[in-house]
Amino acid sequence: MGKNTKIAIIGRPNVGKSTLFNRLSSSRISIVDETEGVTRDRVYASGEWINHKFDIIDTGGFIGDNNDFFNQKIKEQIGHAIEECDVIIMLVDGKDGLNPADRFLSQLIKKSSKPSFLAINKNDSSKIDENLHEFYELGWDQLFSISALNGSGVGELLDEILKTYSSNLMDEVEENILSISIVGMPNVGKSSILNAIIQKDQAIVSDIAGTTRDSIDTNIKWHGKQIRIIDTAGLRKKSKIDDSIEFYSSLRAMDALLRSDIVLLVIDAIKGISKQDKSIVNEVLKKGKRLIILINKWDLTGESNISADSFKQEMYYDFPLLQNYPLLFVSAKTKKRISNILESAWELFNKNVSKISTKELNNWLEKVLIQYSPPAVQGKLIKIKFVEQVHINPPIFAFFTNYPKLISVSYKRFLMNKLRESFDLNGITFKLSIRKG
Repeated sequence: MGKNTKIAIIGRPNVGKSTLFNRLSSSRISIVDETEGVTRDRVYASGEWINHKFDIIDTGGFIGDNNDFFNQKIKEQIGHAIEECDVIIMLVDGKDGLNPADRFLSQLIKKSSKPSFLAINKNDSSKIDENLHEFYELGWDQLFSISALNGSGVGELLDEILKTYSSNLMDEVEENILSISIVGMPNVGKSSILNAIIQKDQAIVSDIAGTTRDSIDTNIKWHGKQIRIIDTAGLRKKSKIDDSIEFYSSLRAMDALLRSDIVLLVIDAIKGISKQDKSIVNEVLKKGKRLIILINKWDLTGESNISADSFKQEMYYDFPLLQNYPLLFVSAKTKKRISNILESAWELFNKNVSKISTKELNNWLEKVLIQYSPPAVQGKLIKIKFVEQVHINPPIFAFFTNYPKLISVSYKRFLMNKLRESFDLNGITFKLSIRKG
C-alpha cells in the first residue's frame, strides 16, 4: 500500500485549526471550542479529496509564553508534527490580522524546508482583501483565503497541495489494522502507557488530571503488523462533567470505544478499582468490545506489600465479571511488562474471528444439558432445543427454548461460563439471545 500524504495544520490558538481539521476529515474528531488552547496534543485523522487519500495532523495552538507548562509541551508537539509530516498548512486568522506568534511559527516552518501553504482563515470571500496583504510579510508567494467553517476556498487549497504532493490513490486497499483504545479514569497513566508502547513522546504527559482532551490516533507497525492505538480523554461520571470541553471529550472517548477492536482499561494500582472504573467496564461490555485490564503504577506497590494474587482476589470480589478478561500488572514508568501489551492484544484480536459451527455448538449443548438442565419453573418443564451463533463480532449465541422468559439469570450465567470455558472466549465479550422455538 502506498504511503498517505501527511498534512500538518499549524497555527496559534483560536485561528480555526480544529475546525479546518474537522472539515478536511469530514468528522468531529478534534474538539472545537472558543476557549484558547483546547487542542494540546497531536490529533490524527484521514481524509480524501478527488480520489486522493491523506492523513491530517492537528496540533496544539502556540501561545508564546514559555513559562506555561502546556505551551512548552505544545511547542515540542509542533516540532514533532513538522518532522513527521510531508506538507504543512500554516493557518492564520484573517479577522485578527498578523500576530507576533504567526511570525514565530512561520520562521519555524521555513527552517524545516518542508513544503508549506499559508491559509488565511475566517474569510467569507475567496478573494484576498487589501487588509490581508500584510500576511505576505511571512514569506509565502501565494496566499489561500479560506473559511474552515463553511468550506469556501478549502477545495482550492487541497487541489494545490495534492496536485504536487499526493502519491496515494483511493483504489489502494487498506491493510488489516488492529485498533486499540486506551480508556480509564483521568490521571491513571493512559498517555504514559501509550508513550511506553510506542517508545516516544507522542502524547503530552503530566501529573495534571485531564491533560488529554482529544482522542489521539497513533499508527504503528509491530512485527510487520499494522496497529492503531487511540489514547482517550479520561472518562468521568456524567455528573462530574462540568464544562462543554469535557462533555465533548467524553463523547470522543465513547467514539474511540466504537472505533476499536480491543479496549485497554487502565486501573491505578494504588487506588484500586473504583465505581467509575466499573461504569467504564459496563460501557465497554455494552459495546461488545474485547477487553484487557492493565493495572498501572505497579512499581509503586512495593512498600505496601500488595501481592498480585491478593489484588486480583479483591478486585474479582468487587467485580466478578473481570475474571473473564486478561489482566496485566504493568508500569509505564519502569516499562515493566509493557512489551506484553501488544502481544496480548494481537493474540486476543485473532481469537475466535470465525463463526463456531452449529453442529459443534449443538454437540456442546447436548453435553451441557446432561450436566445441568434448566430447572422447572411454575411447574413447567423448560427445554432448550437448539443453539446457533447468529453474529460474529461481538459473538451472539441464540438459544431456542419453549419458555424463553422462564430461563433464570443464574442459568444464563451458567451457559455463558460454559461457552467461555469450552470455546476459549476469555477476553471476548459475547451475548446470549434466548428465543422461542
